[in-house]
Amino acid sequence: MDQGTQETRIPGVRYRRVIRTREVTTVIDGKPSTRSVPYERCEPVPPREWDELILRGVTALAITVTVIAVAGTTASVGGLLSRMVPAPVAYAMGAVFTSAWMACLGIEWLNRVSPKRARPAQVSGWVALALSMAAIAAYGYTLGQPVAGGVGACIDLLSKGLWALLVGYHAVPLDAGVAHWVTEREQELAGRELLGRRLLRLNRRAAYQRAVGGQELEAVTAILDGAAQQRGLPGADGADTADPEPVRTVSGPVRVPTPPVVPPVSVLAPNANHRAVPDGPGTSGHGAGEAAPTSLPIAATVRDVLQQDPGISNAELTERVAAVHGHHNNLAETVRRTRARVQNPKKRNAS
Repeated sequence: MDQGTQETRIPGVRYRRVIRTREVTTVIDGKPSTRSVPYERCEPVPPREWDELILRGVTALAITVTVIAVAGTTASVGGLLSRMVPAPVAYAMGAVFTSAWMACLGIEWLNRVSPKRARPAQVSGWVALALSMAAIAAYGYTLGQPVAGGVGACIDLLSKGLWALLVGYHAVPLDAGVAHWVTEREQELAGRELLGRRLLRLNRRAAYQRAVGGQELEAVTAILDGAAQQRGLPGADGADTADPEPVRTVSGPVRVPTPPVVPPVSVLAPNANHRAVPDGPGTSGHGAGEAAPTSLPIAATVRDVLQQDPGISNAELTERVAAVHGHHNNLAETVRRTRARVQNPKKRNAS
């Protein structure tokens, strides 16, 4: 011990000598040098924690009794079942009896702070224990030793009882508010974990579909992407801009207009009997509701779209026509006049 160190000891307290180190700095010619110097000192010894020692002893004893119970139950039930199944299988089946109530005990331990959730595992454990004891007693009865069978069955009961006491010792009863708070935190974490796993599974399925989907999947993806883009298109007039209409999907067995971003899957095309001539002012002489072979291709397309979706806006109608005939000068004006002729044939005839 360092001679210069004075230690004050408290009467009645046990001390022990320990080795410690401290840094000592030596300065010579203005240059410091630091080294570690060991020294001895006395430290108070904490009192022995008897509660912890007793708990460790009881836990070790419970583990020992459980090992003996597993061996005894496996031997008894295996000997009983070896008369009808091979011996290895019979002894493996014997180990199931003790393992069942031990598994229930483990679940009960995990839910020790929530008696309501631990109750099913607790009841199932006692049922499994009863079946194990009955199997051991039955084996003793078949050997003509019912008393020995009953004593052997009590080993499982003692093991289960020790573990029940240990779980009860560690189970801390929670106040209703604290228990509710813990439950909410568990639900939040469980929800995040479940959502993460679901998203992971969906991403894996999407990756697999992209790898093996082929042209069909590409066509469907293009249609959906085109519909999503059309939702962002502004209307032709002020009313459409202020309150845009939802994109209407035109469905039918014939002539389905396709978004302009999907030319490979476009199925709306002019009738084969139509004569492809440019639309102009001289087309006002044709009947608006007629479908004669000499009808203009743009007029036929406009009629087809209006028959399936009469409330479509002028901007959407122009985009549908452009998807089939392509963009050119004054297309919007041509579509507007053609729509007016189609929807108001009486006004045109009167003029």
